Amino acid sequence: MNPKSAFLAAVVLFVTCQVSKAQDNSFQKVDDSAVSKPKSQLTYEYQYMNDDHSEGVEKSFLFGKLKTEIHFKEKGKFQAAQSYDTKTGRLIKTDTIVNFNKLVGTTTTYYPNGKPKEMEHRDDSSAVDWYSAFFEGGGRRIIIHYKNGKRDGNTTEYNPNGTVKETGNYTNDKREGTFKFFDVRGQLITSRKFKADKVVK
Repeated sequence: MNPKSAFLAAVVLFVTCQVSKAQDNSFQKVDDSAVSKPKSQLTYEYQYMNDDHSEGVEKSFLFGKLKTEIHFKEKGKFQAAQSYDTKTGRLIKTDTIVNFNKLVGTTTTYYPNGKPKEMEHRDDSSAVDWYSAFFEGGGRRIIIHYKNGKRDGNTTEYNPNGTVKETGNYTNDKREGTFKFFDVRGQLITSRKFKADKVVK
């Protein structure tokens, strides 16, 4: 996932709108036709929560339908963003962003039924430190831990009924130690020992 590019246009318009300095906390509407060509049919609304316009809410609309909503506070250092399907209105993705260019926190994507599909967490350096995916019914499908961009630590995969399907440890993106494999009832099928991603006796 790369949410950074999705908010580039919002950054430009955010800075432009800051210069205009609204006098109250009401929403201001900005038509993108005044600042960009060719026209993309996007419009923006801003609501500032303080006098220096470093905290508030930005909303973008496509043909009048809500597309994104960005909350910024702590003088612009923290933002939470939501992306929506403009046809159905459903939530597609949520992000936590620092300074609009450093991704820190959790990105979550959603199924059409509103339940989480995937979650990816980034540490203060913006590197992914864990990833989790879910079945459409809501049960966890897999969880993977990372270190320096590589799988590191325990990885567990689940069956749709919630029982463990496979579990084991990774070191520097290679299987290391004993991996266990289970059937859908949670009964152990077999276990294998790995060294640097190769099966050992």
